[in-house]
Amino acid sequence: MGYEAVIFDLDGTLVHTSMDYIYNVVGQTLNNLGTASSNDAIDLFWFKSGRDKIIRENFGLDTELFWTTFRKYDTPERRRQFTRAYDDIGFIKELRQKGYKTGIVTAAATDIASLEIGMLGEVDFDSIIIAQASNGIKPKPHPHGLESCLDIMDVDNYKSLYVGNAKEDVEAAKNAKVFDVLLLREDKEYEFTDINPSLIIHSLYELREFLGF
Repeated sequence: MGYEAVIFDLDGTLVHTSMDYIYNVVGQTLNNLGTASSNDAIDLFWFKSGRDKIIRENFGLDTELFWTTFRKYDTPERRRQFTRAYDDIGFIKELRQKGYKTGIVTAAATDIASLEIGMLGEVDFDSIIIAQASNGIKPKPHPHGLESCLDIMDVDNYKSLYVGNAKEDVEAAKNAKVFDVLLLREDKEYEFTDINPSLIIHSLYELREFLGF
């Protein structure tokens, strides 16, 4: 099949943010709201799909209140110290040189996404979608973000790949009828047991063989 576009998740896929930072920020958020949680529960929140449901059921909090408080602590200035681009992001340039369109669909807040994309260097994208209700985009695993990205790039879903590192990424791709790729890096910080991706890779460069170049 002739693919024309590759879309990427951002955090955990193109850039790495230390889980110690996430534990700290979520912990501060919960403490501010009068509760607490274990690191295992925070892992569940960070890597599983349906974060709002986890906030309500596991943390016992109103989702809007949680996110408003979380973003007071999770600022670009703080996150910058704990985030780096992965070494294989040069593959995106290879894709573009081969004529593929590239996009990003991320759940990161706009200011955080801007910070992380800036860490990728001179890499261009045809479409960047912030999949959050505040932007009018239904969050993953709903296919809305991928569908919007594909509309902007003018590419059919069956000619596209979505590369992500979490269950919600795989589910979003399947829901959008886009070929799903789960990227499990060597520094992966969560073991998935209830996920069935169409393709598993450990580096972006492994897509060379899949795409035939």
